[in-house]
Amino acid sequence: MSTEPLENLEELGRRVVACKRWRWVPGMLSEKGLRVIRRDSDGYVVGYYQDNWYMAECVAGTLPDLSDPATLGCLLGLIRKAWKDPQVHVVKLAYGFMGWQAWNADRDIAAKCGSEVEALVAALEVAP
Repeated sequence: MSTEPLENLEELGRRVVACKRWRWVPGMLSEKGLRVIRRDSDGYVVGYYQDNWYMAECVAGTLPDLSDPATLGCLLGLIRKAWKDPQVHVVKLAYGFMGWQAWNADRDIAAKCGSEVEALVAALEVAP
């Protein structure tokens, strides 16, 4: 679970949905609490809320819940697919360096970021 302040998560959510490689995938949680089961070509996702079975809802304009661990895992999956590299990962910098970085086998993808979530968003922003 992210400890990122809510305002930062909302801004990061806006940044991530603006990425050309962004899409809703099964497992993600929307800011409204909809857990995605599948995404249809008409812009609707099928999912469920904690207190309901199934719902179909248009998620255009809805942000992902970037405090949800499953959503972050799905985001990492999108990044690995975009970079065509299953070994892309995010690391916390050590040895006197502050921040987080996204890496693949060849180089760093996202420069020093203030949080793990920010590094994931930055990695999708610069994806080819």
